[in-house]
Amino acid sequence: MNVDDIPAEVRWEIAAKSATALPVVYDMIFRKALGPKYDEIELPIWIEGGKEVKKIADALHLPSQSAREVSDAYGIVSKILFGPELRGKKMAEGDFKVVGRVTGCPLLNRALEMGVYPGVLLNACQAYSRSAVENLNPRYTHRHTRRMCAGDPYCEATIELRK
Repeated sequence: MNVDDIPAEVRWEIAAKSATALPVVYDMIFRKALGPKYDEIELPIWIEGGKEVKKIADALHLPSQSAREVSDAYGIVSKILFGPELRGKKMAEGDFKVVGRVTGCPLLNRALEMGVYPGVLLNACQAYSRSAVENLNPRYTHRHTRRMCAGDPYCEATIELRK
């Protein structure tokens, strides 16, 4: 048997689970060692991760001129990076504003599986999401209004023109 004998979707699922476990493991280990300084060190890493979304979207020739296109590009790249456990839908959309809802989050799943308090994901997720959206199109920004890792039944976020 070799890797090509394993269906691509299974390889993707395995890779995504491994990738989404890494930030949780880092949090478990480094938060103990660094204490409150951990968040200060971690956030720039997630911001850089958000910048990578733009590079991937460009490589895939995904448009990102309107809120709808930014949302679509962000969703496609995030699904590629985080895998099939990432699930959501748009609740409202237009050219200048999109409201989306995430109902399945692989990072939250990994935190819960590993017994890590899911609230540690709040700042990292916001930093990554805002960076991704603002790098896809600097005219737009991203903000969460609900978060599963804070106890909400789903995550809800708005992508809209900056004010």
